[in-house]
Amino acid sequence: MDKAQFLDQLIQALREEAQQAIEASQDAANYATDDESRADSKWDTQGLEASYLAAGQAGQARQWAEAVEKLRANREILLSKKEKVSLGALFTCDFGGSEETFFFSGVAGGQVVAMDDQEVTVITAQSPLVGRLHGLEAGDSFMLPNGKLGTVTTIT
Repeated sequence: MDKAQFLDQLIQALREEAQQAIEASQDAANYATDDESRADSKWDTQGLEASYLAAGQAGQARQWAEAVEKLRANREILLSKKEKVSLGALFTCDFGGSEETFFFSGVAGGQVVAMDDQEVTVITAQSPLVGRLHGLEAGDSFMLPNGKLGTVTTIT
């Protein structure tokens, strides 16, 4: 899998997430200020709830935009060849016959990007998995908290 192409797809996916959050924020803000959402009584809070939703969506859009900027700013570091599981590593683990691919990033943890007929899960330093894998090399084994064994098979 080409890591530069993967990083481009990740950035594009985050941009799309940001755009969707912006649109959702605008929709919620429009609803909050619409005549239909005007309170009929002191217990009617539709407009207030919509304004909270708009603020939350705007915050989410900012987070996605910041993630894009961090990835772009750290592109060279992220794309450098890795020998161990570390920031910027694109790696595959075998969990007893089931392979999963991960990208160790500083941002966008949990994001899943489909590429080359496989899914790549973005993990960050906050991920419990990183705690078990950080510094491992291809061929190294590890144990998950549930007792399941895994092996790092490839790292780029």
